[in-house]
Amino acid sequence: MTSVLVVIPTYNEVDNISRLIESIRQVLTDSGYAYRILIVDDNSPDGTAETVEEIGGDDERVHLLRRPGKLGLGSAYVDGFTWALSNLPFDFLVQMDADFSHPPSDLVRLVEAVVEGSDVVVASRYVKDGGSSNWPLHRRLISKVANFLAHTLLGIGVSDITSGFKAMNRHAVQELLKYRVNSRGYSYQVESLAIFEDIGLKIIEVPFVFETRIAGEAKLSLGEIFRFAGFLVKLSLSGVKREET
Repeated sequence: MTSVLVVIPTYNEVDNISRLIESIRQVLTDSGYAYRILIVDDNSPDGTAETVEEIGGDDERVHLLRRPGKLGLGSAYVDGFTWALSNLPFDFLVQMDADFSHPPSDLVRLVEAVVEGSDVVVASRYVKDGGSSNWPLHRRLISKVANFLAHTLLGIGVSDITSGFKAMNRHAVQELLKYRVNSRGYSYQVESLAIFEDIGLKIIEVPFVFETRIAGEAKLSLGEIFRFAGFLVKLSLSGVKREET
């Protein structure tokens, strides 16, 4: 049976995580996929990790990777992917947010697009039939500007460069980790695509509608926005680099 691993970074998502895990389990089970769910938690003070541990006690397919503090989205994915490759069986991996902005109902469409031959599938707001629902104007503007800057500086051939909702095959995960991933925060989304293009992987986009967070607080700060812009400039000058062996 085809096995799907879903990796979800968390920080203070106790209001969402139980419902999200249950939704993911239901969607993948109904579609006939074996699954694993890995929560990468940055020492949330609200009890997120403890909630996941409780769920994992009843379902051995739910795993928790605890980190000592709030170390950033990019490093959460790198740590999660690294741990998963050594500890979990999976054919395909999906990365997604914990706040229901990435609908679990879209998981199967992303996975099926990888099964059909793509290496990386990006859930896109900026292709036909994609979009966002009830998103504040300032967040729409930030997203548009971020994508414009990324396209201008890096020339990546993806419409929604900043999307955090992606599926990929195991080979793509293995190849990604052969590179030096420098981004600690949201700019990881752009850097990972730059790496995938450098490898020469097949990347496609499928439409999805981004939903406004159901519960909890948004994590994107003004400082993160400035760090994102600075990182894009740096990446445009230095490019991506493989780890030295």
